[in-house]
Amino acid sequence: MSKYLPLSYYDLHLNPKETVILNTEIESSVMVFTLLGGAYIGGELVKEKTAVKLTSGDHVEIKATDEKAQVLFISSKRLDEPVAWGGPIVMNSMEELNKAFDDLKKGTFLQDKISY
Repeated sequence: MSKYLPLSYYDLHLNPKETVILNTEIESSVMVFTLLGGAYIGGELVKEKTAVKLTSGDHVEIKATDEKAQVLFISSKRLDEPVAWGGPIVMNSMEELNKAFDDLKKGTFLQDKISY
């Protein structure tokens, strides 16, 4: 598996009642976050500062309410892997999660450093 996955990230600024339709890939995992103001996501009102994970489909319609809205749209290849979550750390199993917390305590959590 590739170390990095392609990612689509849009910071949408919508005027009152403005609508945008974004095409999506059915095999993608899509999340939308209403940063400022509420918005209708697929016809359902999502209040400000709320994240939603979308179901499969080939597009999503995002419409501002009567006020301006700022919406973050994030889409990437769906991994279809198990998830074990503990605070800020996400792994594939509880065993991996426990090891990550042990590594964090020991100061060995980050093994590879990325150079820019």
